[in-house]
Amino acid sequence: MKEKWTCEQANAWYEKQGWLRGCNFIGSDCTNRLDMFQAYKAEEKLATAERELALCQKIGFNTVRIWANFDVYYAEPDSYMEIFDKYIDLCGKYGQKVMIVLAHEEDLPRGDVFVPKKMGEQAYALGEHQGRIPMSEAEKAKAPKHYMEYPELHDTYLEMVRRTVRKYANDDRILCWNVMNEPGITIGERTMPILRELFDTVRAEDPIQPLTADIWRGIKNGSIRTEEEKLALELSDVISFHSYQAYHKLVAEIRFHQKANRPIFLTEWLHRINHNTIQEIYPLLYITNVSNYCWGFVVGKTQTHEPWPFMWEQWDRGEDKGYDFTKWQHDLFRPNLRPYDPHEIVLIEKFNTLAKEEGR
Repeated sequence: MKEKWTCEQANAWYEKQGWLRGCNFIGSDCTNRLDMFQAYKAEEKLATAERELALCQKIGFNTVRIWANFDVYYAEPDSYMEIFDKYIDLCGKYGQKVMIVLAHEEDLPRGDVFVPKKMGEQAYALGEHQGRIPMSEAEKAKAPKHYMEYPELHDTYLEMVRRTVRKYANDDRILCWNVMNEPGITIGERTMPILRELFDTVRAEDPIQPLTADIWRGIKNGSIRTEEEKLALELSDVISFHSYQAYHKLVAEIRFHQKANRPIFLTEWLHRINHNTIQEIYPLLYITNVSNYCWGFVVGKTQTHEPWPFMWEQWDRGEDKGYDFTKWQHDLFRPNLRPYDPHEIVLIEKFNTLAKEEGR
């Protein structure tokens, strides 16, 4: 629809979907999303993705969250669209409806002159969360900018969005349009006009799927923390939020979002180091009918089982935050497709089976 859905429309749609559960998906042999969508070694990456999406289906997951990538679209627009479509085909083959993230503020270009990212073999740093290579001091000194803030890229970015939405606007394999991931995380309130324009662009294509953008900083004093996240909620058909918090804090966040009387998606969770665990959180999401995507699936080159760098920095400063560094942060399976913890997978399968038996 070209207008924001009413609560009644959103809830009627959600009732037909059942309880949605899955992961943020990137193949274990991909260093980053350039690796996932570029032409270089594409068939090899797709073969890995097929094995891992089959495993998603085996344990009872029914949805994945996949992020579009402008860097590859900018360099290889037509092959990017073809490869993206092959991932959608694989997701459909293995029973995974897809939430597509269209924009984000992670790994943005920096400085006033746009420098395209290099395609081909992608370098990564061992032991670093997402394999990120630390920036030089010169790079840190340059201000980050969203792609749409570069005048010469603005229309090309919207072209990618339009082509993607237009292609899948009536495709029931696509669950939802996650218009922007974590608005404001890098550029703050500068993201607000970008967010409005992206929502307008997607709605103009009249998709059958709902739109959303994430609330991610948590709730403070009974309120959403930032203006950009308030705008995200104002524009969204369904609620998407992120929480890597322990059980008692997540309960409070769910209760807050239930007041809006719209379907709720926890689009990022699972942080064992911070006591956000499968054993406590997954049953809660089942009971509350909150659809969800844990971060990661098979551990690989992104190394998201490693802690976020700031957690090590806190430790180095002598700040003991109670983190359990003996645990993986994210991801469910080892490189050989054995579980990180078999007891986690038994629990996941148990609740997925219950949901299936209940017809949801």
